[in-house]
Amino acid sequence: MKKFRVHHIICTNLYRGYGYSGAFCENMSAKVQWLKTHLDEKIQLVCEPDMICEKCPNLKDGDFCANGDNHVCEKDKSLLQELHLVENEFYTYSELMQAADEYLSEEVFMRSCENCGWYEKGICKYEEFDFIK
Repeated sequence: MKKFRVHHIICTNLYRGYGYSGAFCENMSAKVQWLKTHLDEKIQLVCEPDMICEKCPNLKDGDFCANGDNHVCEKDKSLLQELHLVENEFYTYSELMQAADEYLSEEVFMRSCENCGWYEKGICKYEEFDFIK
């Protein structure tokens, strides 16, 4: 079963081909393509490294983000509550996008993304989120 990290609900929607490295971008592009062509296949929603993280240069020992104090896990847990989702539950990508459509406000986006390097670089913006509505 494929694991999918909570904050990647936002990242995969806003992904435009930028990333940490060539290997990361290749993996991210492949995973985003897979998600968008398998909208109704179940994936496990987690607050830990997932299929996208596997090529991230910040991933250490396969399960820890070297990017600080485990803030990414805390971001996942916070967003999980905001989007009314359940950790380790199985959802389709379509269901996750519907949850974002219903509960992702600009305020929720900012709480989740304001300290992210991609947001700080201007790559990700709430206004560019592709809502279903």
